[in-house]
Amino acid sequence: MARNSKVKQEITAPVGLNLYQDEKNRTIYKHPFLKQAVYIPTYDYRTFELYRKRYILAISVFVVLFTLLNEWFGVPFWVSIAISVLVWLFLEWKFYKFLQTEQPVKKFQPKTYKDYYANFEAQGTEKIVLKTILYLLLGALIVYNSYYSNYQGLYIIASWAVLALCIAYAIFQIVVLVRVKARKNAG
Repeated sequence: MARNSKVKQEITAPVGLNLYQDEKNRTIYKHPFLKQAVYIPTYDYRTFELYRKRYILAISVFVVLFTLLNEWFGVPFWVSIAISVLVWLFLEWKFYKFLQTEQPVKKFQPKTYKDYYANFEAQGTEKIVLKTILYLLLGALIVYNSYYSNYQGLYIIASWAVLALCIAYAIFQIVVLVRVKARKNAG
């Protein structure tokens, strides 16, 4: 729909761990296990972002399937786990195949490229603080909803685990923001 529109959408480069920017502002992804780096072209940002969120997608599939299958149909929870693992394995395989189609970076030395901290700084303090607050609110609302809905057992444990992950990610965001600001003030 937006292709015929005269409004230009800003395409923002992905930011995160193992992502770098070269001097031409191209995005480079270094796979931590395969020890290879590839260029991620602008037209592949959406696909890359989808595969980057494969863990969250697999967990989301588990939550939805667990709720549907266990509550409504009485299917054991391990079926939800098995299907979620299959979804995760499929996404891992697709991500691996996706990386094989991208142009490799020859003689990649991470120290010669803009790293996570430089890319993180480009997001802006307001956006980082907003993301941190939203993660904390999300975790708190999930815990509140589990008690409000009178869930018990595994649901309560899972909701507290999600809150712990949200708090950990919020702390990570704040620590990186403080480091980036200290690095900026020092340099």
